[in-house]
Amino acid sequence: MHSAEIEYALGNLATNKVYAWTSDDHKISDVMQTFFANFVKTGNPNGPGVPQWPAANSGPLVQFMRLDLDSRAEPDKTRDRYLFLDTVYVKPRKEGTR
Repeated sequence: MHSAEIEYALGNLATNKVYAWTSDDHKISDVMQTFFANFVKTGNPNGPGVPQWPAANSGPLVQFMRLDLDSRAEPDKTRDRYLFLDTVYVKPRKEGTR
């Protein structure tokens, strides 16, 4: 669901009593917080203790990061669809506008 990552990203699982968080949830939260902290400090999410997060535009294969118990980069199999939708829905900007 939308915004479900907030407790994970901010490390405050325990404050949301709606869910029965497990040790696995806390592990995923720790990885997510490490990525965020690395990015805030260095501009790069990579660092010790977390899997390599490849840059989105670092080659012909675009990947995304799946944050899970086995966090890993995976190929984006939907990219062609979104590139097509961009041609249909993204309108060119008029000169002099933002």
